[in-house]
Amino acid sequence: MALGRKRNAGIPVDNTGLNTSVTSKFARFINKDGSANVINRAGSVFDKYSIYNFLINLSGWKFALLVLGFYTIINFLFASVYYFFCIPHLKGLEAGSPLETFEEAYFFSSQTLTTVGYGRISPVGFITNTIASIEALVGILTLAIITGLLYGRFVKPRAYIRFSRHAVIGPFKGGKAIMFRLAPIKNAMLSEVSIQVTASMLVNENGHSGYRYYSLPLQFNTINSLHISWTVVHPINEESPVYNMTLQELQEADFEMMIYLKAFDEDFSNTVIARTSYTYDELINGARFVPVYYESPEGKGTIVELSKLHDYQHHPESAI
Repeated sequence: MALGRKRNAGIPVDNTGLNTSVTSKFARFINKDGSANVINRAGSVFDKYSIYNFLINLSGWKFALLVLGFYTIINFLFASVYYFFCIPHLKGLEAGSPLETFEEAYFFSSQTLTTVGYGRISPVGFITNTIASIEALVGILTLAIITGLLYGRFVKPRAYIRFSRHAVIGPFKGGKAIMFRLAPIKNAMLSEVSIQVTASMLVNENGHSGYRYYSLPLQFNTINSLHISWTVVHPINEESPVYNMTLQELQEADFEMMIYLKAFDEDFSNTVIARTSYTYDELINGARFVPVYYESPEGKGTIVELSKLHDYQHHPESAI
């Protein structure tokens, strides 16, 4: 039974990979960006973090700032070493005020790190040459690592799919349904698209609370290709685990709808995966999506307005 009420339909599934225990505070299982809402408290920091995984999945602007920051800090550290210990052994350095001298040392460090070496300033002596050699080695290794990371970020298969911010409960073939929609972005060419939707709900059985997971039947689970948009529909009928439930009851059940999409990306020639979820407070009760595509005035194609992907109209008659 769910929250003391009789289950209408739906067979629980146990292959979700998620836990069934109740947390002290309701929290979604899958974040909106598709990542698992899991806090890993491993015994070792090496078991908890993967530097490569972190860098390969870092957003573009954060990655650029990280590279620039690393470059600046390394330059500053080596420039400080040259400034405090090697100024007399840097041939061609034009000493001036402390700031001007440090500037000379900083840009010599920059030229050494990038292996440019213009030649005006050159190291003299064993210690200074050793420090410059170490910096040059660090520069070569850094360049190789950054190049590899950039290549990995560019060739990593990504599901260029955008999901609607909300799911709606709206009219469908004389009844009601839970619907959300999605569309490809960046001119992605996707084929053999399949989707699975799993609902999690808090239930009370024999005085013990826990989560149960239900596979939601859909109007279509697969489509041959995805070029415009796809409205995914779960009819609320006798086969639905949310049949006859109100929005208040969905809230009390901590309802979450988890989306798993798999498709073949023709550009990458690889399978891509996208995930997201909708919680009860992301359900618009009594609404329907507005059309997102229409035929061009010249009749030469279909225009898709992705800016309307999230737009909906209220339809109070279809509220639950």
